[in-house]
Amino acid sequence: PAAPPSLMPPLRVSPELEFVLDVDTERRRRGQAPRGSFLGRGPADPEHQLSGTLELPRQRSRACVTPTFQLHDGIRDKLRPIVVTLAYGIRGPGGHRGARGAVLPPLSPAL
Repeated sequence: PAAPPSLMPPLRVSPELEFVLDVDTERRRRGQAPRGSFLGRGPADPEHQLSGTLELPRQRSRACVTPTFQLHDGIRDKLRPIVVTLAYGIRGPGGHRGARGAVLPPLSPAL
């Protein structure tokens, strides 16, 4: 059983979430062009994706990202919804095994 929120130890580091927003994934899998793009995306992001990181400064705090999405001109398919998907995970060092008997590193947060 998990400890009540008031008894949970404070986090030693602020966890960061990595995220990727993606538009019209299924449509692109069928070889069709996406019907929109994200404004303000990074130079490595294709127009149909927006990626970034979000720091969570303390337990039970909230943080937001407000992306801007633009529809392309001349959309012919107006009946099917434009689906935006979100993939996310905790950013951190990859798991590695230490020497036998070594002190374990602090536990990372879990989603």
